[in-house]
Amino acid sequence: MTVEIYIGSTLRGSAKGIGKGMYIMRARLADGRVHERMAAVEMDGATESRLALYCLRDSLARFQYSCDVRVHTECTYVAAAINSRWPEAWRENGWTTGRRSKVKDSGLWRDILWHLEDTGHTLQAVAGKHEFSFWMRANLPRLYAPRDIFGEVAGEALNPVGDRIGGHPEMCRHGED
Repeated sequence: MTVEIYIGSTLRGSAKGIGKGMYIMRARLADGRVHERMAAVEMDGATESRLALYCLRDSLARFQYSCDVRVHTECTYVAAAINSRWPEAWRENGWTTGRRSKVKDSGLWRDILWHLEDTGHTLQAVAGKHEFSFWMRANLPRLYAPRDIFGEVAGEALNPVGDRIGGHPEMCRHGED
């Protein structure tokens, strides 16, 4: 099975601040149905990459079986690290970079590697805008997200005017077609 994870955040680059991040996870089940889940987080002292890593870690923890995971993120650093397999090298080097500096967010990277190894997931990343980028950029600032706690977010909380999320009917939470 292939799982698509779409990650967005209110922060860009390495600037620190109060930021919100969210992911939408989509998998097509064997019977053809599409299963989707959303979750969000808000935290102080965050960066774009830290929010992306929190989202990735939480989404990987939802699966107990092996699957191919493709994460879509605008955070080019996280995508490059995943595709270049830097976390594995950092772990071998005691969580230091090639320049011998400490890896930022090493605990999150450690958790992600643990989930991958525990379940047998394969992981690849796609950097850049994705099909939910515009919707996330518009709705994340309005979203209430408990601080540092992931939880499922009702569609009404994300989209109070009743628009379809990302234009996808299967994501409409209002029962309308």
